[in-house]
Amino acid sequence: MKNFQIISDVEKDIHHETASEIKRYLESHEKCAKIVGSSSEVTQIDWADLVIVLGGDGYVIQAAKRFAGSHVPIFGVNFGTLGFLTEVEKPRIQKALYEILSGNYEVEKRMALTGRVQKTSVGEAIGIAINEFIIGKQDFGHMITANVYVDDELMDTYVADGILVSTPTGSTAYNLSAAGPVLVPSMEAMIITPICPHSLNKRSLVVSSDSKLRIEVGKTKENYQDEAAIRGDGQMLWTVSTGDVVWIEKAKETFDMVRLGDASFFDKMRSKLNRN
Repeated sequence: MKNFQIISDVEKDIHHETASEIKRYLESHEKCAKIVGSSSEVTQIDWADLVIVLGGDGYVIQAAKRFAGSHVPIFGVNFGTLGFLTEVEKPRIQKALYEILSGNYEVEKRMALTGRVQKTSVGEAIGIAINEFIIGKQDFGHMITANVYVDDELMDTYVADGILVSTPTGSTAYNLSAAGPVLVPSMEAMIITPICPHSLNKRSLVVSSDSKLRIEVGKTKENYQDEAAIRGDGQMLWTVSTGDVVWIEKAKETFDMVRLGDASFFDKMRSKLNRN
């Protein structure tokens, strides 16, 4: 392992102070390191042997999207609030780097999602998502109707604020807030969770990662077109309306996360998700 790409959130790591310390530490061990301020500034994906992200979960997600399919592992250092996707907190950086350079780490492969939207006869790809895709209402005062198919079989029809399709990695994010189940991130599955369904018995469903999901935007009121927005990992991607269809399935690309083994997934779940 020779080359290290450091992605540092300058709003949290002021003047790249910590990133520069890491760079000096790596160079003192005869390694090469580059510092950038965001994943979009990385020009050579295949240059790095490992990516170090200094920031919150959002920065880790950006890096995971940028390096998905490259097999370059990502090591997250928490500079945010929750930091569920990061591996260590800031005070433990040097010890963690020592362990990485000593080869005392594991790489965990995780799945992502890919989506496609069809409006009338035109189909368009909407990219990949690390945490989740959401097909949600556009207007505050209106719900949407969504017909959800799993492998071409109708699973259910929901009248709700939206439908969320999550990866195991994303199960501790919006999915958890919407009362969806938590999955171990190394699993391969998809979670379908209705957001504020107008029902007493509509719950999440976990399906195989090999399934293909089709979500059709229906019509809640006879004289009203349902309008919905598609978001991937919180980013607005597309708008759809009654009659439009969204396909979601497991992406071909995976992303790799560095695990040091100091804190298991269940340790993180207890310490980070039990906060008041």
